[in-house]
Amino acid sequence: MHETHLIQPIIEGISQHAKKEGAKAVSKVRLKIGEFTGVKEDSFKETFSSLAKGTMLEGSELELTFFPGSRVEVISFDIK
Repeated sequence: MHETHLIQPIIEGISQHAKKEGAKAVSKVRLKIGEFTGVKEDSFKETFSSLAKGTMLEGSELELTFFPGSRVEVISFDIK
């Protein structure tokens, strides 16, 4: 799972911010993914879902936008 090292810090960072806001859960996450990362959308979503189990992000909708670049950026996330 090549994506694990990209996704784990995202889940941890969003969880920390959401907790500070008093959220019970995160319902949607929007990310921009650089095409040069080698990430495949289906694999990324599957890995994200697996790593999010047991966290505030479990079951959250994941919206991905690809761009010519080599990084992954958190655009926004919705909390409940």
